[in-house]
Amino acid sequence: MIMDSSSISFTALYTGHVWYENGMSAKFFTSTKSSALFRALQPVEYFADKIVGVNLRDLLLQRHIIMDHRIRHLIENEGVTQILEIASGLSPRGYLFSREYPELRYVEADLPGMASRKKTLLRDEGALASNHEVITCNFFESGAPSGLDYVLQDVLDTSKPTIIITEGLINYFDLNTISEVWRNMQSLATVFPKAWYITDLMPRLTHAPSYKYVRVAKFFLSGIARADVNLHYGTNKEIFDGFQGCGFAETTVHQPEDYYGKLPIPECKSESVVRVVEAKV
Repeated sequence: MIMDSSSISFTALYTGHVWYENGMSAKFFTSTKSSALFRALQPVEYFADKIVGVNLRDLLLQRHIIMDHRIRHLIENEGVTQILEIASGLSPRGYLFSREYPELRYVEADLPGMASRKKTLLRDEGALASNHEVITCNFFESGAPSGLDYVLQDVLDTSKPTIIITEGLINYFDLNTISEVWRNMQSLATVFPKAWYITDLMPRLTHAPSYKYVRVAKFFLSGIARADVNLHYGTNKEIFDGFQGCGFAETTVHQPEDYYGKLPIPECKSESVVRVVEAKV
């Protein structure tokens, strides 16, 4: 089946194609449009890397690989048997992890249009395993059928150790708004015997040489996404304090540089401007 990409955002298409080009996704998640976008942006990525030492492609790969690494760690060492990925878009995680870990229940969630498109694509490709589901969820709603409270406490199995994931989502909301979501999520997730929240974010690293590039990219992404892109927190300590302030019991801020030489992630010439946050409920 050829994926219908007519109403999928530029950023989702580009991100999905970056994953595919780097062996982290399946071809059926790509399209002619995503391929054209990927090729068109390569000169921009090249000059960004040469001028400021960082580019969007490498940041996307850094966050995704580190998140996968931490998810596998929790599955293999903490007994996680259930994952909810919110705003999963074209993420290949559900498709890949449900096969890698047959005992795992993987639930993808997105707004109705994207969830329907993803489910249809996976079904038509014969790629929707019995332990892999796609549902609707809007974490600004409450109650059935799409509210975060309903999904966490009625759709998911509350007896299973669980991970909640968001990737590429948080910076589209201002800090006050997303902090309220985090507080609600933390409170709701206490029903699980063990639970973790893993997300990425781009902090406001004004000291970093790449900050000028980030400001330009922020303006560019805000325009094409037709939504504000926000930079949250100025240091790793502020990130830690922010998540602890939302009620999480433990918070770890993962910085890409800590994984250079340990994971197969691109190494930026200047400080990376992406962080992965792992917060235990």
